[in-house]
Amino acid sequence: MSALNSVSADTVDDVRALRFVQTARGILGAQTVTLSDRHAIVACCGLPTGLSSPAPVDGSRLCADFPLQHYRSRDVTVATVSSGADGRYTLTAEWTYTPVVERHVAVAFRALARLAAAAVDNTRPAEQCLIVAGGHILAELALTVESIEELLGGVTAALGALVDGTSAGVSVLNDRNILQVLPGSFGASGDLVAAAVVQRTDVATSTAEVFRSGETMLSNHPEVEIPRFPEWYAAFRVERLITLPINVGGERLGVVHVANRPTAFTWRHAHLAERLTPFIASAVAQVRQRLEMKQREELVATVGRAAAAIASGRGLGEIEPFLDELRVVLSCVSAVVAYRETGHRAITGDPESVESVTGFLKGIDAESSGLRSAMYRPALPGEFGWVSIQVPITVDGEVRATLALLRTPWLPFRRHERNAARRMAETIALGWTTDRYLREQAETARMKERLRIADDIHDRVAQLLFAGKLSLQSLEEFFEREMPANHPGSLEVRRALDLMERSDYEVRQVINHLAAAADPGRSLCEELLATVAEVELQFGIEIGVDLPDGDDLPELGARASAALLAAGREAMINAAKHAGPCTISATLTRRIPDRVILRVSDDGVGLGGAAPGYGLTSTRRKLTEQSASMVLKPGPAGGVEVIIEMPGKRRQLA
Repeated sequence: MSALNSVSADTVDDVRALRFVQTARGILGAQTVTLSDRHAIVACCGLPTGLSSPAPVDGSRLCADFPLQHYRSRDVTVATVSSGADGRYTLTAEWTYTPVVERHVAVAFRALARLAAAAVDNTRPAEQCLIVAGGHILAELALTVESIEELLGGVTAALGALVDGTSAGVSVLNDRNILQVLPGSFGASGDLVAAAVVQRTDVATSTAEVFRSGETMLSNHPEVEIPRFPEWYAAFRVERLITLPINVGGERLGVVHVANRPTAFTWRHAHLAERLTPFIASAVAQVRQRLEMKQREELVATVGRAAAAIASGRGLGEIEPFLDELRVVLSCVSAVVAYRETGHRAITGDPESVESVTGFLKGIDAESSGLRSAMYRPALPGEFGWVSIQVPITVDGEVRATLALLRTPWLPFRRHERNAARRMAETIALGWTTDRYLREQAETARMKERLRIADDIHDRVAQLLFAGKLSLQSLEEFFEREMPANHPGSLEVRRALDLMERSDYEVRQVINHLAAAADPGRSLCEELLATVAEVELQFGIEIGVDLPDGDDLPELGARASAALLAAGREAMINAAKHAGPCTISATLTRRIPDRVILRVSDDGVGLGGAAPGYGLTSTRRKLTEQSASMVLKPGPAGGVEVIIEMPGKRRQLA
């Protein structure tokens, strides 16, 4: 290591400059760090290759990208950034060849360049200047960073430059009362950070003890002085440690750690770090809140797009893209919808790659009626952790499927994330209902078409056959009365009459088959309820239904039932369209011995002397064909009462 003076010797403190590049090298994990001014090298740590190019004056935000220079022949990657808008200093770092630099390291690199002047200039008090400069850096990051990892890069640079620490981390209290280490802390991997949690009551740790007491803790031998979890100190490469409380608005947010000064920390260093913690607390609170709001907006948009797609008629088979959107926003490995009845699963992501460890797919219960959660929280560094939730998809009070989400590494689902999963489950339930409604509409259309064909055959072919049969019967009687018994014409008439009767039988068999196939097997009461629901949905109204006799009604047959329900539907539609704001009701009863009465009444504006329209005339004609009647009269509470009376099968004409 060496410190090289230049024309800046009058303003640069050599000891401070050397200590600064040593700290920067440790923070960045670089082979070499060099600090230069406009004229020459101020200080360096390591052996520079001299391959870097001068950095232009750069006023970019702290989390902006910077160019990397790759030299495969030297197996080295070099980057140079300026100290900011003034460009007075440049900082160059050299790493063993790497295609990218992690985001928290990149932010720390730019932040250290900005801190250079305050760290090395002997014309100003270093500590006060570093606190002010660090506060400015944290304030900017609070507004611009797009991840917690980037913010931790700035926290590490600001604290490190102030007390010569090379590592820093932050633990915050989550909504499950667990102190969780934030991503980017101590420069550790995502898996290791996610697994590092402490119960707030576990006072045998510096994290929980400082959070509880609100007092700073200093330890230069944590494996001895705080021996509860030595494996974690080793995993985070913590050798010396200061742990400080951070508070926002009088409430405890968590703690901040600064670690690994080359020599022992003192209480003077701790008190210096305490002066920076308000800036750290504010930045952490702002960034977490901003990122949470962004995630909430993305979750609302995702669920909203799924709901809009379903409302436009897209069925459950097209839900997977929105399921995958939810998975990505929640940072999950997989999202699965498991259907109870069919056993089918809609799967996004790659759960199979971790199934042997998590048992996620095997553990999905498509019949559970409550929200379920499973997890494995690592007890030691290096263990694989995961967490999953399962949300029931309920349709008409019955569980039809389950939405399951798997997240690795272990990081509990926050309250708003669980709520988003519930909303997606409700949206899928809406899709289920929409699918069923569309299927019912298609089935209703199919049944109506069968009845229409049966009616057409009856009205045309059957009636023609019946008329032809009557003519042949008259001709047969003529031959029997006027001609000899063995007259050839009499034999031909008899043969034609036999063929006509067989044709009439076959046609009626077809009519009966079509009518039977059109009958969904539901009772007349169920059919009326379905008709009422259809009119309610179409006109956005409510119709009261009274079924005093239940299903204890005379049997009508498919064609008579269809005529009765069609007449009732026409009466309900007329009330909805013409009666004005009113109450509509439908009552289905039996009349001894074998008649069914359907009353549709409203308390609207009444008939008003209006002439019957085509719909009413057509309805009367169809009812008359079934020996039924329809009467319109003023209702007892005003409005109109429509009374439809249909005879049972025994009274109907053939």
